[in-house]
Amino acid sequence: MEFNHFMPDQKKNLVIWGGTGNFKVLCELLGDDYNILGYFDNNTSIQRSYRGIPLLGDIESFKKWTIKNESLNCAFVVSIGPGHGKIRKEMHDFMSYRGLIPITAVHKTAFIAKTATVGIGSQIYANATICVDTSIGNQCIINTRASIDHECCIEDGVTVGPGAVLAGLVTVEPFADIYTGAVVLPRIRIGERAIVGAGSVVIEDVPPNTVVVGNPAKIIKTRKSV
Repeated sequence: MEFNHFMPDQKKNLVIWGGTGNFKVLCELLGDDYNILGYFDNNTSIQRSYRGIPLLGDIESFKKWTIKNESLNCAFVVSIGPGHGKIRKEMHDFMSYRGLIPITAVHKTAFIAKTATVGIGSQIYANATICVDTSIGNQCIINTRASIDHECCIEDGVTVGPGAVLAGLVTVEPFADIYTGAVVLPRIRIGERAIVGAGSVVIEDVPPNTVVVGNPAKIIKTRKSV
């Protein structure tokens, strides 16, 4: 995997997909190491530039841009936040197919144990902790101050929100979302596309496609499968 640590004379060009709040966090994380050429987004209501970084257009603009700049050897990262892990993975695959180079973005203040692994396209934010023998899948977001203890398995497209705490041996299946300040006790399994609400305390397994909230966390509804 390729992390975002380069000397100043090794700066690479980079574009970002997505231009909302998560994008701004990525700009802070990556700005010292990459020359951020701009960002793409299908949302026409977002701002046209951010601190001098231009909006380059929507997906059709992106296709044209990749053809025009096919020799640029440009890196990319997908900035799509919680609730959209599957879309984040699909866009990552699409940008890779168009010839861009995926990176894994890790903030300099994050702690990742030597025996932990982090998949391609994932983003590890400030002061996050990933402990021994934990596996982080592809296209995950581990947000600010999130703590993931020993031997956890975080599968593709998962989002772990700011300040969330996962105890040891927790498994989180693809595209699940664990929101701000939630606590997951040891050996719990969070099912695919499940949502753990902010501040919840999870003491038993969470079935796929369900939303749980509270202390202790209880199912309040079921998500539609996609």
